[in-house]
Amino acid sequence: MIALDAIRVTHAPWTQADTATNAALVGRRGQLTQALAEAVLRSANEPVRACYKGFLAFNPQAAGSVTILMRVDPDGQVRDVETVGSPDPSVALMMPCVLDAVRSRRFPTTRGSSLVSFPFAFHNGEVGTSAPVAANVARPRPGEIVATNPDPITVRAWRPALVPHAQPAPVATRELMAESSADVTSLVDTCYAAALVIVPTLSGSFSLRVAVEPSGHVRDLETEAQGMLGIGPWRDCIRTLGRQLLFHASVTGAAITIPVSVELSQPAAPTPAAEAPVAAPPTRGGLLPVSPR
Repeated sequence: MIALDAIRVTHAPWTQADTATNAALVGRRGQLTQALAEAVLRSANEPVRACYKGFLAFNPQAAGSVTILMRVDPDGQVRDVETVGSPDPSVALMMPCVLDAVRSRRFPTTRGSSLVSFPFAFHNGEVGTSAPVAANVARPRPGEIVATNPDPITVRAWRPALVPHAQPAPVATRELMAESSADVTSLVDTCYAAALVIVPTLSGSFSLRVAVEPSGHVRDLETEAQGMLGIGPWRDCIRTLGRQLLFHASVTGAAITIPVSVELSQPAAPTPAAEAPVAAPPTRGGLLPVSPR
């Protein structure tokens, strides 16, 4: 058994829409407006992109479009989230992750609940076709706000970057196997980003055990983890993507173990608006500068 150096992946939590800066977009009557709905919901594009990239590990040809319908409560919480019509079969299994991304958006408070629809179009950047047009609701429901989304969710499926040596090595050494560490790191990051959409507090450590054939291909891969890291879509993503890893060929093949930790990064501390020298404090009526959020 060859033990490789530990891999650590950190990822910032998916940011929520800043309801304070969007409060001015609330209508004069205290109602949600189309402009505000679009400003808030477009912040879901990045976590939805993480859902799609992770899902492409299972189905590299998945593409299509879907419209999400939601009820926004007066307190800004999103509830009753569902898909309108039937999403493309190739992306249907990804919908729980997409719905979680939309459900986590936060709106400013209004005087009443609102009905909002928002579309997503999914396109694999490796497929030589134009991005699909997002599905539209033919007949909006009474009072429905039809928000638009000009940004198609376009990503490339994860692929290992290592190019194996032309000649097999006599023995699989630790240094030889460690050259795939960058691919393992990118694999874990891809799955971790998607998992955070569903479980925003996911973190911890696990061991990745890989049986490598003499050809450098993965014969078997297992994860040893406790809690949420040992179950569900996260584990399935690691196992599915992990079987696509490539290692350098050797006459002996190898069994390797890689300790991995995944952690949430801390938000950056606020920085002053300017680095100018500090002036003498005002004698009367002065206000100290406030750092931006």
